[in-house]
Parts: sequence; C-alpha cells; structure tokens
Amino acid sequence: MIRYQNQKQRSLEGFDTPPGMVLDPRNRWVRLSDCMPWDELADSYYKTLSRTLGRPSKDARIVIGAVIIKHKLSVSDEETVEQIRENPYLQYFIGLKGFQSKAPFAPSLLVEVRKRMGQTVFDEFHAAIIKAVEQKKAKKPDQDNDGGSPGRTASNRSEDDCHIAAVPVTAKQSSTSDKTPRNQGKMIIDATVAEQAIRFPTDLGLLNEARELSEHIIDVLHEKSHRPQKKKPR
Repeated sequence: MIRYQNQKQRSLEGFDTPPGMVLDPRNRWVRLSDCMPWDELADSYYKTLSRTLGRPSKDARIVIGAVIIKHKLSVSDEETVEQIRENPYLQYFIGLKGFQSKAPFAPSLLVEVRKRMGQTVFDEFHAAIIKAVEQKKAKKPDQDNDGGSPGRTASNRSEDDCHIAAVPVTAKQSSTSDKTPRNQGKMIIDATVAEQAIRFPTDLGLLNEARELSEHIIDVLHEKSHRPQKKKPR
C-alpha cells in the first residue's frame, strides 16, 4: 500500500530541530535535496508497489534518499542507517519532518528495496536526475559576460550536486546489486582426500619410535642407579 506526500511541500524552514540547532542552507545535502526531482523518482519507485494491497510502505523519499546516501558515501546498509540517525542534514535529505534520534528504518529495508526495484527502476532514476540537471541548465542565466569575478556560484554547485547524485544511483548500484555471480571451476569437498598427519598404533614407524625412546629412558636411569650389574636391562 502506497503512502505519499508531495515533496514540493517540504522546506528547510519547516524542518524541526532541537533548540540551538540551526541548519546551514549551503550544506551539500540541503543543496542536493533542492535539485532532486523527488516526485518523478517516486513515480518510478511506486511502480514496484501495489496501491491497495500490503502493509503501508515507507515514503518514497525516505527510501530513495537512503539509497543515494548509501552509494554517495560508499558505506554498508548498517552504516547508512547510523549516518542518517546521527546527522540532521541527512534526515532532512530523506524528507523527515524533523530531527529524531531513532533510526527511521532497519538496514534490512535497503536489501528489500534492491531486490524489488531492479536495474530498470534505477535507469529511470538516472534519466529523471539527468533531465532535472538539463532543465536547471536551461533556466540558468548566462553568466559568462556578466563582468563578475570567476568562481563557482550556488547554481554551479547545485548542478554539480545533481551530477554527483546521478552516478551513485545508477553506476554504483549496478556493481552492488543482488545479481548472483556465475559459478566457475570445481571445488572438491571431501574429508577422505585431505592430507592428515595422523599416525595409528599399527604404524610400524610409530612402534619403532616408541621402542627407541623407551631404550633411551632405560639408559639414563641405568646410569643413575649405580647398580653393580654390567648388563643393562632390555
């Protein structure tokens, strides 16, 4: 079952934070959030879900945002959840209403998402993000002849952030997807063919070694006994 909230209603000013905590609008995750086409990404994600059956799903922005965070930071599922739980900027990025100390989902959710979505949905993500970047470029005013000082503007940084997001969602996902590698070669698992350095009582070499050690002990004890007989016992 699908639960969805229009992402255009989200803003940094509406994000609840503890007293004394103020989020920086220039933070990379805030800028990246502003340029992401969340509604288009949600449409692709919800194609894999039923609108009427099953338990209510997590909001699409939470799921998609977590996937982007995971591959942008190149961390495990467990570390992704911990990073989100500790970082208010990441919680804003995935669309939470305010900062919370509790993890918004379990790491196993990311495993289920990868199995459900497949490469086709990630390709649609890629296309939607690239389209959003191109639209930003088309709306960007010409700054080449404005006479200002050279440097990266906020618009430049926003476009860079969108480009950076497009790579983790697609290229890196294909390398970490749940495709099972093909088996190659042959591995023999048989304890009877493994070399074992175990000797048995019937081993003549073991019996001879025991005889030699016994004679050596007798020789040592005989020298210390000072017995009159000349012949050592055997």
